[in-house]
Amino acid sequence: MNNHFILNIAVFIAAALSAPIAFESVNAQTDNNSTEHDIIVSNETFTSALDLFAVPESIGGYGVYEEHNSNAFAPGEDIVLYVEPIGFSYQPVVPIAPNNDTLYLMNFTADIIITDTDGNVLAGFQDLPISEIVSHHQNKEINLVITLSQSSPFPEGDYALLYTVHDGPSGNTFEVAKDITIADSEGDDLVG
Repeated sequence: MNNHFILNIAVFIAAALSAPIAFESVNAQTDNNSTEHDIIVSNETFTSALDLFAVPESIGGYGVYEEHNSNAFAPGEDIVLYVEPIGFSYQPVVPIAPNNDTLYLMNFTADIIITDTDGNVLAGFQDLPISEIVSHHQNKEINLVITLSQSSPFPEGDYALLYTVHDGPSGNTFEVAKDITIADSEGDDLVG
C-alpha cells in the first residue's frame, strides 16, 4: 500500500435518542451561574457498553440497528460506528420555556485518527460534534453514530481507526479502536 496517498473522506455525525423528549439546544442555554459542581456525574465509568459497525441507514434508535457483517468495507462504502455509552454526565441548563422546568444537557464530541498497518497517521479529526441532547430527563440510554464517508474511495488495504469519545460536561473520555479492511466487494475479503 502506498503510504503517501491522501485520504479524502467526509465525516458525518448523527445521534439517535432513546427518548422522544429532546429539544434542540437553541431552546435552552447553560446557566451562566452554574459551576462544575452542578454537573451530575454517574457512579459508572464513562465507557462504551457496546460499539460495532452498523449497516448505513439501519439505525433507528437505541438498540435498533443492523450489524455490519464484518470489518471489511468496499471502496467508497460508508463506515458507520454505532456506540452505546454509559457513565456519561448531565449539566442542568436554564430553560427558555413557559413552565421553567430544569432541563439536562448531554454533550458528546469525538476525535478520529486513521492509520495504516505501520502506524502512520493518514488522516485525523478533532473535536467533532457527535450529539448535543437537551432533555427533561437524565436519559440513561442513548446511542451515538459516527459515519466516515469515503468521498474518494480509500485504496484497498488494512487500516486502524481510533475513536476518542468526549463527554462534554465532565471532560471524561474513552477510546474505541477498530481495524478495517478496504477490499473490492467481489473479493473474498468481505466475508464475515
